[in-house]
Amino acid sequence: MRPMHSQRNNTLYLILCLILAVIMSGCFSSSTHKQQNDSTSPPSTQNVTLPDHQLRRFIDTWDNIHLFQSFDYNIHDASAIARYYDFVWGVSPAQVAAFRAGNPRTLISYYIPFHRDGGTFSDQAVGKQHDLAYWKNFHPDWVLYQCDRSTPAFEYGDPNIPLDFTNLAVISWQIQTYAQPASENGYDAVAADNLNMENLFGACGLYRNGSWVQRYTGAIDDPQWHADIVTWVTHMQAALHALQHPLALIPNLSVGSVALDDPMVQRVIDHVDGVLDEGGFTDYGHGYVTDVNWVQYVRFIEHVQQENKPYYIVNQFKPSTLGRSQIEWALASYLMGKQHLASVYIVIAQEYGTDKRFPQYNAQIGSPNGDFYQSQGVYWRTYSNGLVVVNPSSTSEYTVKTSASNYVDLDGNHVRQIFTLPPHSGLVLMPG
Repeated sequence: MRPMHSQRNNTLYLILCLILAVIMSGCFSSSTHKQQNDSTSPPSTQNVTLPDHQLRRFIDTWDNIHLFQSFDYNIHDASAIARYYDFVWGVSPAQVAAFRAGNPRTLISYYIPFHRDGGTFSDQAVGKQHDLAYWKNFHPDWVLYQCDRSTPAFEYGDPNIPLDFTNLAVISWQIQTYAQPASENGYDAVAADNLNMENLFGACGLYRNGSWVQRYTGAIDDPQWHADIVTWVTHMQAALHALQHPLALIPNLSVGSVALDDPMVQRVIDHVDGVLDEGGFTDYGHGYVTDVNWVQYVRFIEHVQQENKPYYIVNQFKPSTLGRSQIEWALASYLMGKQHLASVYIVIAQEYGTDKRFPQYNAQIGSPNGDFYQSQGVYWRTYSNGLVVVNPSSTSEYTVKTSASNYVDLDGNHVRQIFTLPPHSGLVLMPG
């Protein structure tokens, strides 16, 4: 399907352009921003048909461990496993009905690359076939180039052409091509991948009416790039909320070297409906988030939930390193920051799409008794039916003492009242 072809629905296009023009004027009504969750109580388990003007309610995660699933490539019976998951990142159109039948409350999202050609709604592989010549023929002013002015700013070795995400026509095309069909086919959200606060692949500029327009320096840290990310999420979220069946915007957000408390990060959070974090507590499978960075990250997870937005944490491990202690590290760290809207996913690096549930997920630890705190050199959080302890230090081990002696870990092993936590380790303790 050719983007913006004359056979497209011109009425829809004009409506979307009008919406985006109103956004640009600063007059878009804030009433489109619906509140998604009542954090004081868990949502009903009944299959309620929502009015067209509302976003689907997020599942309350206050009790125990909550999970989400990343992609559905290798899931053959979605209806059988949907009940285990609060959210599914990237559901294929053929699986929507099965996930919905298996769990009416699960948030179902349609995957798009944030600013790369994603093909068509039903055949995303087509995007890999739309080469530079294709886009030069149809929309030469949409292509985002590196500073050599000839090489597209390809991401991650992906051949899909990167597009100028500040162009309102590009956003309208994304809405028409992906969001409108997703809205009509039972989805609840758009899962926008690789929303990076850093300009990781040297994007520099574009051609407008045949003349070069340089928008970025090509450097990783670029204030204009930061501002344009905010612009895209602002416009995209408003357009998604304005659909007859509104969709939430949940990007895979990477802040990179940008500080979590940077005002630009907060502006992004203000204009999304939730966050998927592929880095998690394992730095994309490259190691561990440790020391003060761990503390700041837990606080950030709390902060996003306090904004009434869910936080979905991916923890990736290399195949040779994923074992009991790694699972405990990921779960203990997650439980430190979990409030009413946080779910976790543990996986071998990039091996998405498979229903993989560890026995440790079944721990009935209950609900938090308060916030996490530091004592004896490590961090603690008490739950109604257990205790969580994490040593986020990158170099130091700590010997600590609990107030009781009857704890077991998630594998049922007795834990002495005095025990030692090595660097970057955690335990989830239950009454023995």
